[in-house]
Amino acid sequence: MAPTTADQIERQTTEILKYLFDDEESHTPRQFDNCIETDGPEDDSFDPVLIADKLRTVADALNEDVKFKTVLTNLKQAAAQEAIDQAFSTGVEAVCQASVFQTAEVAPEIQLLKASVAFGLYVTKSYPELKNKVQNAMAVFLNRRVEPYVAQQGGWNKVSNI
Repeated sequence: MAPTTADQIERQTTEILKYLFDDEESHTPRQFDNCIETDGPEDDSFDPVLIADKLRTVADALNEDVKFKTVLTNLKQAAAQEAIDQAFSTGVEAVCQASVFQTAEVAPEIQLLKASVAFGLYVTKSYPELKNKVQNAMAVFLNRRVEPYVAQQGGWNKVSNI
């Protein structure tokens, strides 16, 4: 059974973000192409590398959005002032306002997840020196804004399939 407690999901979120922000060359994506058949219900095993890879592909679609450049400048200034958690949250909210995310059939939490991953990866590619600060800010943001949704869905495995 997938974890649904806040503590378990927070630990999983930290693990996913570790792989998400790792250098892409430091691990290989795990793609099993259904080579293993199971007799039971859908496998609930947690694979942070696979989930991080799925989130990375979502982020790649937004790298050229104009709002990124504006919020990126704000985030850089906030990092210098040690107010990065608030700047990251504000940046994700701004990115969510982009037309790419204005889809009624997508849960708001999924929109926040996509925007936070895209924004976090874009910032760290543009300003690698902010990697640790952005990773921490992203963990705080996801645990505050997305964790209840992840728990309701039955854990990160279920969310990564959406």
